[in-house]
Amino acid sequence: MKRRSTTVPTRDRILDEVERLIALKGVYGFKLRDVAEPLGLQVPAIYKHYKSRDDVLVEVARRFIGLLAMQFQPSENLEPDAALRSSLNHFVQFKLLHPAYVRLALIDFATPEGGMEYVKRAAGGSFEENFSDGPLAAMHARLRDQLAACARSGRFRRVREMDFYRVVKSALLIRLVFPNDELLLRRAAASEVRKVQRWLWDVASGYLSLRPA
Repeated sequence: MKRRSTTVPTRDRILDEVERLIALKGVYGFKLRDVAEPLGLQVPAIYKHYKSRDDVLVEVARRFIGLLAMQFQPSENLEPDAALRSSLNHFVQFKLLHPAYVRLALIDFATPEGGMEYVKRAAGGSFEENFSDGPLAAMHARLRDQLAACARSGRFRRVREMDFYRVVKSALLIRLVFPNDELLLRRAAASEVRKVQRWLWDVASGYLSLRPA
């Protein structure tokens, strides 16, 4: 029996195109007509689905939050340090597969007090609030469990998950944009992904290493 082809809804096609444009041009480097033309749409057609350009960006940020919330999944068959390294490898893949989310995150850090903070709006609260409540709370709880398991193994010191997340998140964001952002402008080769993964593990394991009292 022939499988019936599925059509991507226009609402999702718009978000896909916005993600592509953010990766190439930045959050503020495109207009809605740049989104409409490749899709064969007129700009008013976008307003049937979204109230404004900012509304489109908040919806892209909601996609980001939904996928971020799935990070740091437990790996029962791995030793604690291997499980944490696997989680960080997936974290790198997540960022490289969705370069628009890297740029969105950086924009959020640049707009204090009253700016259009897309990721914070999508998350329903501040970054700090999401450590204990909101759509990212479960992800942070899983990370906390992984770090606690690493500490119990005796291979790493005990740290707060907020501090660890600060280190790996900030390190990875800067790694992908400085001194250039070429990995955000094209699909990274498997060898390039592995290189970034090894680099982030070096950063993370160095931070977690046992130190003299």
